[in-house]
Amino acid sequence: MPAEGSGRLVYRQIINYYAIYRFFLLSKREDTAVNLHQLRYFLAVTRTGGFTSAARSLHVTQPTVSTGVGELERNLGVRLFNRDSRRVDLTIEGRTLMSYAVQIEDLLEEAEERLHRLDTLQDEGFRFGAIDAAVIYMLPQILKEYMGDFPQVELFAQVAPSRYLVEDLLMNRSEFAIISLPLAHPKIETLSLVTDEMPLVVGADHALAQRARVRPEELAAEAMILFHEDSVSRKIVDERLAETGVSPRVVMEMRSPEAMRKLVEAGVGVSFLPRMTVAESLELGLLSEVEVAGVRFSREIGVAWRRGRYFGPVIRHLL
Repeated sequence: MPAEGSGRLVYRQIINYYAIYRFFLLSKREDTAVNLHQLRYFLAVTRTGGFTSAARSLHVTQPTVSTGVGELERNLGVRLFNRDSRRVDLTIEGRTLMSYAVQIEDLLEEAEERLHRLDTLQDEGFRFGAIDAAVIYMLPQILKEYMGDFPQVELFAQVAPSRYLVEDLLMNRSEFAIISLPLAHPKIETLSLVTDEMPLVVGADHALAQRARVRPEELAAEAMILFHEDSVSRKIVDERLAETGVSPRVVMEMRSPEAMRKLVEAGVGVSFLPRMTVAESLELGLLSEVEVAGVRFSREIGVAWRRGRYFGPVIRHLL
């Protein structure tokens, strides 16, 4: 059950956001262009009781304040002040706007304070994406150190194939993603982090396990377990094999390199798998690596983000 204080805070935020929503509904005109300067002038007049005194408090000229308030009234389509005495008084519409404008001012001050804090986002958190190989083999130690430095930051990680992570970036659902490269998209920028070889691996009992090298054409007869055809890694394998004139006999298509590794270990088929995925199995003798003469299979793993996106210090620290 949330603490009483946190409940009041949530309630206040709801009221504040509703106030802003209601304020902008005050105007029915499509060409309304209410700006913060106009609200600032309006608040100064209500607090000082006059246009001249408001101008002095803001260190601007009196015509500037008068013009700003006049534009605000025209944009909202209402009169905010009665000007039939030496001291201007709020109209009913002016008093209504005043309650919203004060809350908007408070929210702006709160936003400025938080944006200028060095620990911005520490109590907010952010979302990022990563392919499963990155989560398993690259990120654990990095995330451990990061969470030690920023214990209050909530991280939301989406683990998925590269194409889905890119969709999240384009829809602004993630700040960045660790994906397989290359990627060519006009709205996405990338930076390569590591080159990961994808050697041909076979089970320890496979006939090719005793071979150091095979010719590309020999692979045509092998049962291939490959990544799903929409993955970057699969495209790399298909392109390299096509260059040699080999059409692979695909018996399984999968998205999980860990599942593929287990199937190859069991002798179900052979595969081209990232070295970071098979390194331990090769060391333990559960898999054997076989060179394909004249062909090199590798992929890049890198970080991708939406072009022009700004990263604050908390996110930059992780990157």
